[in-house]
This record gives sequence, structure tokens and C-alpha cells, in this order.
Amino acid sequence: MSFENQTILITGGLGGIGGEVGRLLLGKGARVVISDRASAEAGKSKLGADAEYVNLDVTSEDGWQRTIDGIVKRHGAINGLVNIAGVFTPGIAFQDMTLAQWRYHMDVNLDGTFLGCRFATRAMAKSGGGAIVNFSSGLAHIMLSDAAAYCVSKAAVLALTRLAAKAGGKYGVRVNAVLPGAIDTPMLWGNLREGQDAQELIDMLVKQHPIGRIGVPGDVAQAVAFLLDPANSFVTGALLAVDGGQLVD
Repeated sequence: MSFENQTILITGGLGGIGGEVGRLLLGKGARVVISDRASAEAGKSKLGADAEYVNLDVTSEDGWQRTIDGIVKRHGAINGLVNIAGVFTPGIAFQDMTLAQWRYHMDVNLDGTFLGCRFATRAMAKSGGGAIVNFSSGLAHIMLSDAAAYCVSKAAVLALTRLAAKAGGKYGVRVNAVLPGAIDTPMLWGNLREGQDAQELIDMLVKQHPIGRIGVPGDVAQAVAFLLDPANSFVTGALLAVDGGQLVD
């Protein structure tokens, strides 16, 4: 699997999973462009100087336009997009969730993914195609009443992925999604309740995964690389669970 001469944008690229995806793709020869809320200097300390860093608010149409246009101008094309940027605010009872909290999750998790798919598809269509990997979640199927907005936004990403795959097919644009289970990242540890022991949380999560452990970022990165790989040109519209069997338990 080689990504020589492939330019790939990763949103949320300095998070636990995003950073691992970036490192893996860099190691396979890709030109990696990272967007994240963290600074470029923070990125260089995490991924080194080989990656590029751009500022992008994924909810901004103008921001997406500038970012995609800039990549095409610098490198001739954008070959891959990994839509990782997302938000998750746990612990809000359904009946207590405000409309602002609801909209915040939809703006980032769903609208941000839509805008990425739209702008990337336009650019990829002009250069012979490409691959997009969206990030959903096992919680698109496992409904948590205290994470309603996250669950619904990630369920909508599944529908968006299938629609974008259908729309992009005639342009050679493949669109797939991964559905991570519990992955050892800062976002996961945001579920730790006050006074709760960390091992108690891990033990609870492990029981939900038949494979007998929670995941690590590298598990997801390998799946993303598979879906981006031009060798897998007949894979589109796939919704790939990377969850240790959580959804079959």
C-alpha cells in the first residue's frame, strides 16, 4: 500500500485518531495536509515538519473553499479527504439538551462532513477522482439517551456517506465511512464521570466489545488507509465498523 504522489487532507488531524492516521499516511509516502483547532506549532511537535498545516473551521463554507482551492493550487489536486473533525459532549440528559447544544453537534459533525464531501467531490471530479473517508461512530446504532445529539449526527453521517458515494461515483470519487467503537483517545476519557475510577470505565467498555479490549488509534488508522487506497477502487458506500465486534454483541 503506497500513497506516493497522493495529497490527503485530514480534518481533526491532531486528535488521537487523526494524528495516527497522519503518521501512517506520511509513512506510506502521502503528502498530508492537517487541519485542526490546535496550532501549526503543536502539529509540528506531534507529526513533524513533513505535514502541512492549515486553519479550517469545518462549519465554514468559505473556509472549505479556501482550503481545497489552496491544496489544488499547491499540489495540482486533492486525492483524499478524511473527515475526522467532530465534537462529543456526553452527560446531557435528552430532556435537558438545549437547541444550541443540539445544533452545535449537527453543525460540526454533520454539516462539516457535508461541506467536506461537497467541496472535495467538486475538486476530485476535475482531476479524475479520489477517495473520501467520513467518521461516524458505533453510537450511530447504539443510542445513548445522554448523548442524543452526537448519536443522531453520527447516524446522519451514514446516510450522507451513502448519498455522496452515489453522487460521486460517476466522477470516480469514492466515499466510505468508518464506525469506531471505544478507542483510547482523549474523547473517550471525556466520558469519565466525576469520582469514577478509570479502570471501572475501561472494564465496562471492554464488556461491550467481544474482541476483549477497547481499540487504539492505530486500529482505525489502518481501516482508513484501506479505504483511501486507490487499489480498492471498487469499494464505495461502505460503512465499516472498527469496533471489536461491538455492534454484533
